[in-house]
Amino acid sequence: MEYTLGVVIPVPQPHRDALRAWRQEFGGAATEPIAPHITLVSGSYLNTWEKAAAQVRQVASGMKPFTIELGAARTFRPASDVVYLPLLSGADQCWALHRQLLGDALRHESGFAYHPHLTIAQNVPAQQLDAAQAGLAQVQMAFEADQVQLFDTRGGEWNLSEDIALG
Repeated sequence: MEYTLGVVIPVPQPHRDALRAWRQEFGGAATEPIAPHITLVSGSYLNTWEKAAAQVRQVASGMKPFTIELGAARTFRPASDVVYLPLLSGADQCWALHRQLLGDALRHESGFAYHPHLTIAQNVPAQQLDAAQAGLAQVQMAFEADQVQLFDTRGGEWNLSEDIALG
């Protein structure tokens, strides 16, 4: 049986609550159960769960904590109905983590090229996407990325499996 794992950078407080409120306002109920995060990898894994998790731990141990700064809302439209906050700083480190995570134990299958960002709204009516982009045109926030979170889909839903410190 094939499972999917996710590796994300969680957003710490106090920004988590503000982002969660924006996601709920503009992204609707579908964003509610998912805490604000920056995805590093979301895909299926090969071999065993332990081998995939060990690879995530090894990659995380080699990356020092770094600062992520989020900026004004942008959109992927017309390619994809998504409004997101771009990384003004920290994108290079996210790219490095993404590339290192895609080693032998992890397989990545995506219809889109990797682009570090924080999703605010997706797959909602155009007026909600427009409102999100306009309403978050002045956003600027920064936080320290000092851990990644490892999720699995065993059991059919996303489950937090492990918090892994960087460095």
